[in-house]
Amino acid sequence: MSPDAFPVAEENPFRGSTSVQLEGFGDTTQVGTGPPRPPVHVRRRINEQLMEQVHRYLDHTGDSSTRGRVLALVGEFGLGKSHLAAQITDALRQSTPTPALWVIGQPSVDMRSVFQHRVMSPRDDLEAMADFMQAITDYYADVTAELLEQDETGRLGGARDEFLSGLRDRRLDPHKIARAFDLDEELIHSHLRRHLRGVTDHRAFATALALLPNQTYQTDIFRWLSGEAPSAPLQQRGVTQPIQGIQGVLEAFAVFSLVYGQSDRPYALVLDEVDKIVEWTTQDRALFLNAFEMLVNRYINQGGLLVFCVRPDLWSSLPASLHERVLPLWLDSWERPATEDLIKQHLLGSGRVPQDKSCAPFSDPAVGQVVTLSDGVPRQILRICEGAWDHAALGGSPKIDIEAVHEAIRTTHEKRPMSEAARRLERVLAGDQWWHNAPPRDLGDLPGPPGSGEPRWIEVTRTAWIVVLPVRSLLTRSGVADIAGFLGHARDIAAASIEMLVVVNGHACRQMRRQVADATGTMPLVLDDPRFDIALRSGVQSLAERLRASQDNTVLEKLSHRLDVIQGQQQTLLERVDSIDHSLDNPRVVSPAPTADSLDERLPEPVRALFREAQEALDRLLEEGEGPRLSLVPVARTAAGRPPRPRRLLVDDSALRGMGAVVLARRLLGAFREAVVGWWEADVSAGGGTEPAGRDQGELFAICRGFEISLESLPRLDRGGADPLSGTPAPATDPGERAQDRLVHLADRVLRELGDAFSGGSASRL
Repeated sequence: MSPDAFPVAEENPFRGSTSVQLEGFGDTTQVGTGPPRPPVHVRRRINEQLMEQVHRYLDHTGDSSTRGRVLALVGEFGLGKSHLAAQITDALRQSTPTPALWVIGQPSVDMRSVFQHRVMSPRDDLEAMADFMQAITDYYADVTAELLEQDETGRLGGARDEFLSGLRDRRLDPHKIARAFDLDEELIHSHLRRHLRGVTDHRAFATALALLPNQTYQTDIFRWLSGEAPSAPLQQRGVTQPIQGIQGVLEAFAVFSLVYGQSDRPYALVLDEVDKIVEWTTQDRALFLNAFEMLVNRYINQGGLLVFCVRPDLWSSLPASLHERVLPLWLDSWERPATEDLIKQHLLGSGRVPQDKSCAPFSDPAVGQVVTLSDGVPRQILRICEGAWDHAALGGSPKIDIEAVHEAIRTTHEKRPMSEAARRLERVLAGDQWWHNAPPRDLGDLPGPPGSGEPRWIEVTRTAWIVVLPVRSLLTRSGVADIAGFLGHARDIAAASIEMLVVVNGHACRQMRRQVADATGTMPLVLDDPRFDIALRSGVQSLAERLRASQDNTVLEKLSHRLDVIQGQQQTLLERVDSIDHSLDNPRVVSPAPTADSLDERLPEPVRALFREAQEALDRLLEEGEGPRLSLVPVARTAAGRPPRPRRLLVDDSALRGMGAVVLARRLLGAFREAVVGWWEADVSAGGGTEPAGRDQGELFAICRGFEISLESLPRLDRGGADPLSGTPAPATDPGERAQDRLVHLADRVLRELGDAFSGGSASRL
């Protein structure tokens, strides 16, 4: 067959391979005419860990009390717990010697029916019955040896120790020894019942096991141990009720573990689908957990192997005592290599493709979609592959592509039309009075995403809405983008707060759910989820609370901002009131600026003449100015007799700059005078007299130097203000030059005169 040819004429290799059911009996009879389909086992780490634990149990060579172990296969639905449990049962049934094995597909409230019809009992297997009888005989031998050891009549003679060791080593028949030495059979049974009651609280089990070595009762006891009602002879001896109820059946397994464990024989119990107890009543569930905990303790203490399958939610709720004694083996999602191996084995097992084609006719992108959309759940992988194969076969396609995978998911999971999905939503929401048919204003004509159902709007407040949007299976990113676009468009148009809850009428993998949650802020719901009604009510209630809280926060933010503004205004007003109060309590008297004459009188005597000369030169220069004097006399009449004309006086820029320089120089001189007066008067008051005291020469130097460098920044007065005051001045010949000369040397003269005045020596030079 060509590698590219599609085997449309043959059976789908994935059909019928999506579930495993444990059987209580190891029946290998083939049903049907075709060859048996070989089991498919993908080699993964969890398989190796599990089989390693099983082989450790079977290969144990030490004390039997240290051999017992209890394993829990923990994983979500469809990850292969039952498949692994079936591997364990196959391995146990194929081991040599074959251990006693009990398999329960799922627990039931009617555990008697399960125990009687679906579990292997000792009488169903001659070898198992012989083992059971041998175990009871060993008990019988121990009790007989105990009674002979207590015998003080001396009738055993010198062979006493040999008889006792033979009984305890299982080399001698305890029945023959009891008859040979005329031991009281009833006394032996009484001791045996007391011995057995030490390990089982159920009186009927102790009585039945004590009677089992007696051939008269063997058939009746094995029937009773198989779940049947007790016979009349057994009822007369105290066994009045059949093994029934949850507690009774699990106690029977505990007694079996006692018998096989005491005889140092391996035995195992495999229990699948323990999660069924979640559906039971609280009382039945409590009975099961109590009895199951007792059974776990028995198996560990008596050297048994107990394996049970449970989902993570129930495992987390089990008692802490079970967590301490049970080894959990966690099943996780499959990655691409394991998925490819699973597909390949099914294809190769049916002989569809040559071995060099790993996943053909599945294309590489199609396999990637199977991995993503199945969430790595092997049961989902097989269902998707089965549907994709059928879809491609109907279309006659030479290969299975992404579209075939998507169509397989839609066919498998979209079990109801969108109209029925809408009715389901209405029925659930109407019960909580959350239903509203009319959308918000301006959103009546807003189209939904392609393929979606009619959006349902729920009014929380007049400005807050919830939109419940039913959509088909979420398979691509474009579908998520359409949902995000619809929500964004609605929020842009409507003058209201809007939250969205997406309801998927079909399938949504984890990756698509996360993308929807990122786009809408809420996790989508799946319509076929068994807890959908509760989840929908809870989701709508949560979104309503979110919207109300958001609106409350918005109002609070506005109030907080308004209060901050009012508080700021109040603070400003209070500061102004405080300022006015302070001004009223402490009025300020504004003293007029000191005049030049008053400052001259306060100047030190050595420098008064210097400042007066400089001031007079600047005043004269300001009054006289430079160039010809200005005249506004009108122009005389002309010969024609016209009236006099007004004279326009023009002032050039150089004259304006010169006059401005004079004004600034006068102000600078006034500042210099005021600074010197302040320096002089401060030192006089500090010295406490009118004579010069220890004045700070550095401060005087700073004042003089400040005047000098400030004067350098002004235009020269002797050149009409054209150039800065720099270079060696010419001899003073006009008013400007005289004023310039006095200003340039003023600082040096003031520093020298005042320095001589208070130091008696030469002052520091600038």
